[in-house]
Amino acid sequence: MEAASTSMTLRALRSVGSGARALTRYLEGVLGADKYRIYLEHQARTHPGEAPMGEREFWRDYTDWQEKNPQGRCC
Repeated sequence: MEAASTSMTLRALRSVGSGARALTRYLEGVLGADKYRIYLEHQARTHPGEAPMGEREFWRDYTDWQEKNPQGRCC
């Protein structure tokens, strides 16, 4: 009986963890926090021999690009 209870508890915890990860990914997408990860994936796929920008450099470049190309932003 204890084994079944433990198994159910583990499944419930995995489900909660999976939901939390999905929610985190969603919020990162909405807030734009996933842009650097997406950039790294793109860079690895399209330019495998080149070193990617560091995170700080990426965000600096991205905000400079946004300032030069305002697209549908409120401010």
